[in-house]
Amino acid sequence: AIRLIDNEFKKQCSQHSEYDEIAFWASLAGHQVDTWIRMYGNEIEEHGFTDSEKHHEIVLELPSGRKIKLHGYIDGESNTMLMENKCRGEWDETVIVQEIAYNLQVNLYTMFFESAHQRLPERIWYQHIRRPNGFGYRGPRQKAKESTQGFLSRLREAIDSDRDYHFFRYWIIPDRGMVDRFRHRCLYPMLEAFLDWYEYMSLPSQKGVVNKVHWMTPYGLYNPFMEGTAEKFRNFRLTGCKHGLRPRSIK
Repeated sequence: AIRLIDNEFKKQCSQHSEYDEIAFWASLAGHQVDTWIRMYGNEIEEHGFTDSEKHHEIVLELPSGRKIKLHGYIDGESNTMLMENKCRGEWDETVIVQEIAYNLQVNLYTMFFESAHQRLPERIWYQHIRRPNGFGYRGPRQKAKESTQGFLSRLREAIDSDRDYHFFRYWIIPDRGMVDRFRHRCLYPMLEAFLDWYEYMSLPSQKGVVNKVHWMTPYGLYNPFMEGTAEKFRNFRLTGCKHGLRPRSIK
């Protein structure tokens, strides 16, 4: 992980001129990784996590009979478990619990694992790491005339003294129902629509063909359902509950 941060630091410095800012975030990321390893290092060895960013690919046959190949890189895996890492400015544990069954990466990783091992993973280590100084961050903020090094030192102290705020782990136990619901409610419809679009765009000529798939979202459109926001129609799609929805009046 430290080598990855160092390589990314060099890459960013070669592309951008803000050396001091890049160095600040690289140093902070290094401290977070070091703290995370001190917290969980023994468990990483205990659970046998040896692979990181391992490439996987699967070929899915969709309900229409069409096939599509998917590629992915899993953050961490052992012979029995997966690990998914998130770096966020804030999170809500209740929302994580509510939405995990339809999380894109979690379910795709589970499908990749099943394809490789012919079984579902026993558990998934879903790790959240707080991004300091972001929106909603309750830790230190840089003071007027405070040096960057001084601010960095205070952030390091805050991370060390309040680990529960900066690191959160959630265990997921996947089952067949969770994976199948994701396939049929999310993945398959999305991929069928994608292939419809791809086939339309690949036509030698689109003259005379009704365009039902290639469109742009207009500015000013608020679509909470597509954004995954908790609202009544999304709840109906997830649970079948019509509470709060107005029945259509038929005249």
